[in-house]
Amino acid sequence: MARAALVRGVRTVGLYSDVDAELPYLDDVDEAVRLPGQSAADTYLNVTAVLDAAQRTNCDAVHPGYGFLAESAEFAEAVAAAGLVFVGPPAECVAAMGSKVRAKELARKASVPVLPDAVISGATADLLELAARVGYPLLVKASAGGGGRGIRLVESADDLPTAVASAQREATAAFGDGTVFLERFLAGPRHIEVQIFGDTNGNVVHLGDRECSVQRRHQKLLEECPATLVDPGLRSAMAAAAVRLAEKIGYVGAGTCEFLVQGEDFFFLEMNTRLQVEHTVTEEVTGIDLVALQLDIASGAPLPITQSEITFAGHAIQARVCAEDPHAGWLPSTGYVRRYWHPDDDGVRYEDGVCSGVTISPHYDSMITKVIACGDSRDRAIGALGDALGSVQIQGPTTNIAVLQRVLADAEYRRGAVTVNWLEQRTDLVAAEPLSVHAVAAVAAAAVDDGAQVWPLSAAWSNAPRPPVQCTVVDDHGARYELSYRPPAAAGQPFGLFRVNDDDFTVRCLARNGNRWRVEVDGVARVLQVSADGDLAADGGGRVAFDQAAD
Repeated sequence: MARAALVRGVRTVGLYSDVDAELPYLDDVDEAVRLPGQSAADTYLNVTAVLDAAQRTNCDAVHPGYGFLAESAEFAEAVAAAGLVFVGPPAECVAAMGSKVRAKELARKASVPVLPDAVISGATADLLELAARVGYPLLVKASAGGGGRGIRLVESADDLPTAVASAQREATAAFGDGTVFLERFLAGPRHIEVQIFGDTNGNVVHLGDRECSVQRRHQKLLEECPATLVDPGLRSAMAAAAVRLAEKIGYVGAGTCEFLVQGEDFFFLEMNTRLQVEHTVTEEVTGIDLVALQLDIASGAPLPITQSEITFAGHAIQARVCAEDPHAGWLPSTGYVRRYWHPDDDGVRYEDGVCSGVTISPHYDSMITKVIACGDSRDRAIGALGDALGSVQIQGPTTNIAVLQRVLADAEYRRGAVTVNWLEQRTDLVAAEPLSVHAVAAVAAAAVDDGAQVWPLSAAWSNAPRPPVQCTVVDDHGARYELSYRPPAAAGQPFGLFRVNDDDFTVRCLARNGNRWRVEVDGVARVLQVSADGDLAADGGGRVAFDQAAD
């Protein structure tokens, strides 16, 4: 956002909470204002504090970003009431689409297909009758908010009352609105969305579609443009439906119409009245800077392009790198980032949310960076993204990078045969992989080279006889590796003994460059980077980070 503003000669002001004061996005803005506190409610959701910051710095407009207040009609109204421009649709559009119930009513009026549904109010007495009309299985869904919260799957009438009460409680706590509704559940649909843009003159265009079916807990992990395995007729019908809905409500600015797709049928899911996290892939394929277009539309300019002038070239895929543990139910992972690095010249787009030396807090979303790769074809984009993820080095909190790499390499994904519940079913892609013997060998090589710094040993690379070093290596998932080894008699020679869990291996350290180690196990060499967060003595509880590096 700051980059797009800079090109237009517009100065920018960022906001930061106490825990975000060291994050790198603050380097991109001209100045920044502190929002005292840590919680979202005290900071980024605090309308009074946000508007006060805008007025203190003489701002003319407010861009709400991706989340927090981005889809708050009350915030859009407050911005306008303060005499500022809201970079987004009018408050009435935000309100209309912010309620999934009302949004579906408007979609019906615009002849956009919707799934059977029924609204549940606190006084509803005929709950079972409404559910029977919708049909089982069904979803209980919160009318407000998003992010997968306030959603329950119900497969029989016996489970319905409990599911409704649970969804209402979660929706009230998360969004301040306990309204829920019932919606027919589709088994194995795909999630495809259409990017639209409108101006104040009533013009609306679409900028193609995106595939967002690779999800966990109803939240996207991989997004790509264009959507895969969509025939021209279905693609055209979805785009036309999205434009009709936007025209129906007088939409202005960037928006996304989301659909569930099963076979050749598609159904309206919701409309996001903001810029999406995944807008990047649309930018890469269309060559249009969506943030710049937002700023131009907000300034009153008409759309600079017609539908026939929008073209699409190649394929782009975005991976959301999150600080979370896929092997522990995708729980967020927090803590100090000892190292964060990626290439700057590999033709891949990185949008960094962290840098070395910052701390990831538990207060906000777990996404820490976005990696976007392009190619002339989908296969080439997949290959480029896989290579890029392999180059990212994050030492500190656990991330989902390994799972993203496995998904990209999977044959079903590469065929495009994915649905919104595909990743939940493919538990093999999420299962924790054991430490490789090469990783264990690299740590042992580092231990030998550092002598007593790591494990108590006599001088490294010595001919002096000694008993085997014995220790237990425990990985992040609790797996234990009983290691016994005798250091080599000389550099480049095999370890006198290298045994992991009663299995013997022939191990040599071939080369070292800083913290990069080339280790050979049974005649196969790999390069790994090894770093520790402190003393790794047997009783020290130290942690080691591994990154397989290109030789």
